[in-house]
Amino acid sequence: MASTKYDSCEKIWSGPKDKEYYGPDMTLGEVALLILRLHSDKVMQVFDPTGESLTGGQLLEQSRRLANAFSSLKLHRGDVVGISATNTSYLTEVVIAALLNGTPINPLHPEFESETVAYMYEITKPKVIFCDLANFEILSNVKNSLKFKTELILLNGTLPGVRNVQDLLELGSIDYDEKTLFACPHLSGDDTAFIITSSGVTGLPKGVTRSHRSLLNNTKIPQLFTTESVLFCFSPLYWISCIFTLLASLVNGCKRVITNRPFSVQYFVKLVERHQVSFVLTVPHHMALLAKSTEKKELALRLHSVKSFVCSGSKVPLNIWKQLYDLLGADRFAVLYGLTEVGGISKNIGGPLGSEGKLLRNIQVCIVDDQGQRLGPNKTGHIYVHINQRWGGYYRNPQDTQTALTSDGHWLLTGDHGYFDEEGCIHFQTRDTDVFKFNHFPIYPKQLEDVILHLPGVHEVAVFGVPDDISTNLTACAVVRESNEVGQQLTTQDVKAIVEDHLSEAYHIRGGVFFVDSLPKTTNNKVLRRNIYENLKEGITHL
Repeated sequence: MASTKYDSCEKIWSGPKDKEYYGPDMTLGEVALLILRLHSDKVMQVFDPTGESLTGGQLLEQSRRLANAFSSLKLHRGDVVGISATNTSYLTEVVIAALLNGTPINPLHPEFESETVAYMYEITKPKVIFCDLANFEILSNVKNSLKFKTELILLNGTLPGVRNVQDLLELGSIDYDEKTLFACPHLSGDDTAFIITSSGVTGLPKGVTRSHRSLLNNTKIPQLFTTESVLFCFSPLYWISCIFTLLASLVNGCKRVITNRPFSVQYFVKLVERHQVSFVLTVPHHMALLAKSTEKKELALRLHSVKSFVCSGSKVPLNIWKQLYDLLGADRFAVLYGLTEVGGISKNIGGPLGSEGKLLRNIQVCIVDDQGQRLGPNKTGHIYVHINQRWGGYYRNPQDTQTALTSDGHWLLTGDHGYFDEEGCIHFQTRDTDVFKFNHFPIYPKQLEDVILHLPGVHEVAVFGVPDDISTNLTACAVVRESNEVGQQLTTQDVKAIVEDHLSEAYHIRGGVFFVDSLPKTTNNKVLRRNIYENLKEGITHL
């Protein structure tokens, strides 16, 4: 692992120092054009379900035509492009076109229900939204509820009166001049490239801005990627993992395999074999399913092409971690700790189980107690990360941006607790917020609680996570019934059903509904969610 240096006077840990690969004014769109032109004859993208492949030259041409079409849609620098779609062949070109035009991209998960989509799009206000045929109806209903005008454009399929990506390619052919069409001349590296949905520090969904410069420095990794690398991850563009692999492919000249099919161990192994994938960016619940497979020897042989499995998103259970070392080899499995706000912070490859490893290049971290004092090794506190470049903060949310930064604006409060050991390895322990993860999805308790509280007979409710090896957490809730007949008749199925009727599948209650007499609270009447599971685990019925 790379070395981490500790300044005992300042109490700051630092990763290896390295210069930026591109100047501060370089943008992702410009780099993408250069790399695609350089690899114009090479297959750069393969859509696994159909086998459709695109060369660098094809991606380049289609991206430039879409960029030309964007101007016809009256998209100007700073306007937001919304994306709520699965991975399909034209998604990459839409992303590149938006980057070229200086229009930040706000991707949402294609399976989000209308309430979440409307909530985020009211913040970012995209002028156009690219979606799939499968979720068009949901997006159409959302569009009708929004307080601003936007247009829905299909990335696959056709509908009467609705533009699709093929229409845009035709539109982009009008007055197309490849000699003059290039990246926005007034765009700089510090301008926003993506607005990524995240829980941030205080627990409510926010739009995290990421600049061209920060993403270029996150994804240009010549030590890890060569032009022979084949990259893959299951995530849709909503996740930073998909954004990373897409940009890493464009910036490093690698082939990228994409799919819109769900994960299964069998499908994953077949895909890796078929395309000889060499790099996989994945999440703990997928790796847990792999680790628990009964055919480990066969899996190890069939996954031989993968040189690096990088797992991120939540804490990897120690027993799963050990099984993955046994299955893949410690030198091929890495755990990455990072934040949407800044990217990767540390990586553990072949290191001690349970540690998030050594700091990555140009990363500085300090551990701070509740009084704001910096702590030394083996002392747990709040994890702060130094901001090396200009950060745009949370989109249209200056209050939470200010809350997340120190007064001088140089350090970001991650919302995590942890410590450094004597070897300079960071150990993440817990989140400051009530947000927890199920299968890599952030679960916001208040969002579920607001739904459950509409159920007659519910007096109070608290949503919490039950630890699980596969899914990280299973969503559960403790319910205090009203002291009347309606409350006494309330059932587990009633609670589960109202959630299933109003929220998408990721939010459904799988960890149990527990009827209790009261909820544990602080003196300020704030619910202590972490205590609920501990009390239930000990068999206490009165919380």
